[in-house]
This record gives sequence, C-alpha cells and structure tokens, in this order.
Amino acid sequence: MSGLTTHVLDTSRGRPADGVRIDFSEVAADGSIRLIRSVVTDRDGRARVVDDGDLRPGRFVLTFHAADYFRATGTGTTDPPFYDAIPVRFGVTELDRHYHVPLLVSPFGYVTYRGS
Repeated sequence: MSGLTTHVLDTSRGRPADGVRIDFSEVAADGSIRLIRSVVTDRDGRARVVDDGDLRPGRFVLTFHAADYFRATGTGTTDPPFYDAIPVRFGVTELDRHYHVPLLVSPFGYVTYRGS
C-alpha cells in the first residue's frame, strides 16, 4: 500500500527539525498547483503526509517552510532568507510502494532523496 511520509533533519543543529510546516500539493497537467493539506513535523522531525492506501498516481510537490522553522529556532538566517520555502516535486507511479521523501536542511543548503 502506498502512503507518503517525510523526515526533516536540521544539519546546522545536528538534530531532527520539529515544527516544520509542509504543504502537500498536486500538480495538474497544466502546471497549476492545488494544495491538498498541510502537516507539521513532530519532535522526531517526522510527518505522515498521506496514509497508506490513500496516495494515487500523479505529480506532487512537498513545500518545506524552512525559513519559518529557522526563525522560530533562532538559527541564523539572512533577511531575506537564502532559502524561504523549499519545493520538492516528485511523481507517484507505484501504488504498491510507500513513498518517503526526507529533507536534510540548513539555512544555506539542503538535500533530498527518495528514502525507504
């Protein structure tokens, strides 16, 4: 069954990023974006975005609100922030697999990949 989770790690502080708001949206064929829901990471930096069995094929985007998180934690950012919101676009094709999209983030860099 396919679902969608994420895990955000704050590499500038060496710990999970709790309290990060993440918008989950669908990208239509014409390129328009429709917000489906917003979630917030827990104390371990994790969030269940879509329950198992509720994900369908398509193009999606997770938007991680990094600058809001770094401002809330008092971690040094610039004004305006170098990275404000980080969009990660991906496609869902395999409904028999779980999708996990981790984000390693600092005020000046990030890495993402398809996790397990």
